[in-house]
Order: sequence, then C-alpha cells, then structure tokens
Amino acid sequence: MPMDENKFNTLAGVYGWFFTYQTRYYRKVLEKAKPLCDLSRYESVIDVGCGTGALCSVLHSQGLKVTGVDSAARMLAVAAKKLSSTGVQLVQADAHQILPFSDKSFDIAISSYTAHGMPKAERIKLYREMSRLARHRVILHDYNDKRAFIVDIAERLEGSDYYNFIHCAEEEMSTVFRDVVVQNMAPTAAWYICTPN
Repeated sequence: MPMDENKFNTLAGVYGWFFTYQTRYYRKVLEKAKPLCDLSRYESVIDVGCGTGALCSVLHSQGLKVTGVDSAARMLAVAAKKLSSTGVQLVQADAHQILPFSDKSFDIAISSYTAHGMPKAERIKLYREMSRLARHRVILHDYNDKRAFIVDIAERLEGSDYYNFIHCAEEEMSTVFRDVVVQNMAPTAAWYICTPN
C-alpha cells in the first residue's frame, strides 16, 4: 500500500469531522466560479481524489451526476456514509493510474487539493488521465503561489510536493492541456480551468 494511501486512511476520521465546513467552502467556491465556469450547465462530473466526499456532495446538490474516486478505502467509507442518500457513485482507484472509465465518460473532471501532494511525474499522469476522461473541462482546485504560514507548516508535515507545485503548476498543466486559465478562489487557492485534448 502506498504511503499516501496509508496516511489518508489514518486521517479519514479527522477529515470526516470537517465535512460540513468543507461543503460550505465548496459551495462558496462554486458560486464564485459561476461567471467563469458554471458547472450546473453540465450533466456529469468525476471528482478525482474525492476524499470524504464534501465536493461530491456539493456537486450533487448542483444537479450533477457525480462519481467520486479515491485510493484510500477509509476515506471512501466515510464518504459512503456522508453521501448515502445521494446516489453518488464511489470507486476505489489511484488518481495517477488508468481509471476504470471509457474515454470522455464525463462532462467535467475535477480534483481538489490532490495534485500538490503528488510528485511531478504522478501529477502529469493525473492531468493526462483527467484529460482523457473529460469532454469539456478539467478543473484542478489547488494551491496558488500565495503562501501562508499555516499552509507551509501543514504541507511540510504532510510531506507533499507543495513547494514545487506552486512554482510551476500552470506551466506543468500547459504541457498536457490545450489551454489553462487560472482564477484565484481564496487567498491561497485557485481554480486551474483546463481544456482537455
């Protein structure tokens, strides 16, 4: 079992405590993003690295058919409880591997705070896989280059590739996608809205 999967399995309960906070946060983000990319215009979305399902919940409330994917079984167990009445499909799979869906299976592929935690080679695989799955847009909700002390500490403790990611995110994505538009959504977070190949 990969180290990240172990780590997120261990932290699943903690993430579960923040589910309500996360859903409020994602509602605000989706509202702010509407002028640039109104997700309610689409029918289907895959949330890659869905964790405990907070973003899946908000996407479902927007009327989308949602599929959530995560490698950590305990994260998905929490998500299954939180999303039990929604009809959201949950699948255990690694985000940087070939996912068990046909090409262009979803209108939108979205991932939140997943890319920065991966080494560069795995991020590129993630981008390619999301591009393969999405008909219209790939959206990566992740850190921008505006550092904050608490984020620096948390990411150092987590052992992520945060520092490399924030310095080259748009450039990296541009090697995979036809177009990348960056829109800041919070002081330290952005939407990287990408056009798949």
